[in-house]
Amino acid sequence: MKKYFHWCGVMAALAVLNTSCQDKAAGTPAAEAESPCVITPELKQLIKLTTLTATTINNELELTGSISYDQDHVYRYQSLASGVIQKVYFNIGDYVQRGQVLAEVRTSELSSQKSDLRKAEAELKLAQRQLTATKNLHDDGVASDKDLLEAANNVAALQTEIDRIRETLQIQGGNLEKNVLIIRAPLSGYVVEKKITNGYQVDAGEDDLFVLSDLKKIWVLANVYAAQLGMVKAGQDVAIRTTAYPGKIFKGTINRLSNVFDPEERVMKAIIEISNNNLELKPSMMVSVNVFQKSTRQVVGIPSSAVIFDNNTYHVVVYHSDCDVKAVNITPISSDKQFYYVNRENAWANDTIVSENHLLIYNKLKER
Repeated sequence: MKKYFHWCGVMAALAVLNTSCQDKAAGTPAAEAESPCVITPELKQLIKLTTLTATTINNELELTGSISYDQDHVYRYQSLASGVIQKVYFNIGDYVQRGQVLAEVRTSELSSQKSDLRKAEAELKLAQRQLTATKNLHDDGVASDKDLLEAANNVAALQTEIDRIRETLQIQGGNLEKNVLIIRAPLSGYVVEKKITNGYQVDAGEDDLFVLSDLKKIWVLANVYAAQLGMVKAGQDVAIRTTAYPGKIFKGTINRLSNVFDPEERVMKAIIEISNNNLELKPSMMVSVNVFQKSTRQVVGIPSSAVIFDNNTYHVVVYHSDCDVKAVNITPISSDKQFYYVNRENAWANDTIVSENHLLIYNKLKER
């Protein structure tokens, strides 16, 4: 009797073991349900999901360029007198306040104006005394109305001459005590160009001695070669990048083309005006300019950062749930710095992909 029960127990154990092995070999639904999800709660906090949408393909033309100050809103100083720069109080790039002394110019013209002013003031005093005497004579009936009028006109003419000289001195910045012309900043802003130094010889009407700009609006000057003229037009959107701010994009629109080729660079300039309130972009900074050429072709744009290139094939990680994730091959028909574009029939418009830390999930899927 004992042998019978022992044999029965052994047979039952073998049956259970055999069933278990068959279930594992066959991959039953029960066994699959117990397998862990690809995306764990910890991993879920690290990833980012992006829903794909239909869009139009953007053809891009990449141009080189540079930053310039807004040339329509600057102050350019040209000296009204000839002389020698005695002292300069600023450097290029400095921020100056309105009314701040920037330079002093010693000029012989100031000595001449000073002499003319003193002479006119002396003549005015004499003419005023003459006018007073003529009035007295006129009251006594000795001087005629004509004599009185001539005396009054002489005083007025001398006063006008004195006002003219003083106004000229004020415009030029003449300081009679120091015997120099004082150049002051007419507005607050940055010195974006500077030509003068101590001892510099200045000629009246000479080209800009310095240029001031507040830099709140700047120009991006993109270089357009002759072969690219048909692809660049006013109104096109652009993305501007510079090595000073990796990963940052400054957006703008082409305002106009210069329509004149630069004789030195052999290019035509596309002018893009953008705000620069944070003063991130500086004059003469080199930039790259991507010009977007719109089309009507409907595609699906996949962010470049979400695409994995492995084994000579492009892949994306498609997400349906934490336990339903798969790596799918894609065949891009075009790309730019932001997107890979695929045909709508080969993509999953309105599907969701993993766009951050997707490589972690991709590697886990490969291991499985």
